[in-house]
Parts: sequence; structure tokens; C-alpha cells
Amino acid sequence: MAGSAEYIQILARRASIVFAIFIGVNAWILNGPVWKWTVSLAMAYAIYNIALSRRQLLPGVAELLINLAACAGLTILQAEYSSILYQLLLLRVALRVGRNRTGRVAGIISSVYLVTAMAASNALNTTVVMQWVYNLLGFTLLTYAVTYIDTLAAQQVNDSRQMLELIKQNDRNYRMALTDALTGLYNHRAYKEKIENLSQYVLLVIDIDHFKKLNDTYGHLVGDKVLITIGNILKISVRSGDLAFRYGGEEFVVVLPGTTREVGQKIAERLRQKVAEWTFDNGVPVTVSVGATIKKPGISSQTAFEQADGALYRAKQTGRNNVQFYSKPPVDLSVKYGM
Repeated sequence: MAGSAEYIQILARRASIVFAIFIGVNAWILNGPVWKWTVSLAMAYAIYNIALSRRQLLPGVAELLINLAACAGLTILQAEYSSILYQLLLLRVALRVGRNRTGRVAGIISSVYLVTAMAASNALNTTVVMQWVYNLLGFTLLTYAVTYIDTLAAQQVNDSRQMLELIKQNDRNYRMALTDALTGLYNHRAYKEKIENLSQYVLLVIDIDHFKKLNDTYGHLVGDKVLITIGNILKISVRSGDLAFRYGGEEFVVVLPGTTREVGQKIAERLRQKVAEWTFDNGVPVTVSVGATIKKPGISSQTAFEQADGALYRAKQTGRNNVQFYSKPPVDLSVKYGM
């Protein structure tokens, strides 16, 4: 809406240029006693406002004073139709200064018009007085219209700001609902949402070794710092497009979309090694075990997680601090063929 107000100001200035040229041409055609002065002043008014338009300047105090002086000069010269220039000047300046000062601007412009019109009048009669009243009434109605437009603009700007803030707040709430407060990673809920439309990916399930013992030995504050540090390691280690989650407790999940088993194995090993080599606060020794699987089309995400979780169990059973990839159990031929 603020942009609309500026557009109206620009249109009002352009209209004043057109009317100034019209006033000058009309004076030239009528060939009155002071037509040369009228044409010169009208053309000067038009040229000045053309220059302002080319520079794309919004109305200011200088423009008000210079244009008002030109309008007053045209009124003293008794130029026909010059009152329209006052109204257009009021429109564009009032929109610029805002509703709190619109009345003051209208009072200044109306006063200048009335004083110059009275000074230029040769005789005071009903027709002349009604012409003054007509123009003053136009100033009053225009002032009311400008005040209403400005009030409406301010209300719409305020509504837009409130709507934008509401959208931002909803976005923050949504991100908070999907984010683990401690580590800043995606949480369990986010995991379910993010993998919903992924048909193939490598899944890594990562578990901190002996985390309960670590908490009992060093305290929960140290345990929280370990969780935060591992979360940061995952953030800086995963590739663009990969997804890292705190699944729950001391368990993390990494999803590697469109990744082969071989690449997934290397990434899992790199993460395990980076944690093992990291220097944690208080010199706490920390390692992780990793279970991995490749989720393919036709396999549900739940099945894939169970496979990776089973591989993680095998990693725990084989000494911890290692990576195990899911492999299908061998077929018992004696059972299959009844041997």
C-alpha cells in the first residue's frame, strides 16, 4: 500500500505537468493582456516538475514552496483553471507527509490560494465568492480523502507486518517441532517426515558406546556435552543433501539419499573414526558403534530401520567401536529341502 501511495504521488505530479501545459496553451489562445507572463510561468512550472519526475524524487518541502509560489503567481495573473494545480499539489504533498500533518499542509495551500485569489479579484460578487467556496470545498474533501487513504495504507501495512510475523512464528514453531533442542539436529518426528518420500538411501544408526556408564561416571552435564559434540561432528561431516537426526537418547541416525553401499560404508567408517579421535571435554573417552543398511524400493522404511538396528546390535556384540552393514542371513538348506 505504501507503494500505491508513492504511485499516486507520481501520477499527481505528471497530471500537474499536463494541466500546467494546458493552462499555458489556453492563455496563449485567449491572448489576454498578461498571456505572455501566464505562458512563461506555466511552462516554468511544467519544466520544473518534469525535472523532478526525471530524477524520480518524492515530494519535499522545496517542491511544496516552489510549486505553491508558481500556483500563487498563476492565480494573481488570473490564469484559467489554475486551481487544479493547488489540488494536485495538495494530493501529492499530503500523501508524502502523512495523515498527522495533512491538515497543516491543506491549511497552508488553502490559505495561499484564498489570499492570492482575493488579491487578484477586481470585484467581489456572488459568482467570485462561490468560486472560492467551491475550490475550498474541493481542498477539504481532498484532504479527507488523503487522510483516509493514508490511514488505510497504515492499517494494511500493519496487517501485512502482523501476517508476516505470524508466518515467521509458525515457521519457527514448525522448525522447533522438528529440531532436537539439545543438539540442534533433526529429531525423531523429523526423521519420519523426511524419509517419507525417499525410495532409496543408505541408513546409518549410530549409538554411543557405554553411554549409561559415562553418565554415571562423569555426570549428566558431561553426557549432554558429549551428545552436543557428536551432533556437531555429524553436522560438519555429512554431505550436502544428507540428513542427520538425533533419534532418541544416545542414538543418532544419518540418511544418505542415492548413496551406494560402498560409499555408505566409507562414510560410516569416517564418522566412527572421527568420533574416536575427537578430544572431548574432561578427556572423556567416547566411541560409537554404527549399524548400516541400504533401503531400496520395495523395502519399507521401518524394515530398513530394523535391518540397520540389527546391524548395530551386531556391532555392539563384536566389541563396539566398529561399523557393521546389514547382510541377509544365510539360507539353511537343510530346512529348505527338508534334509
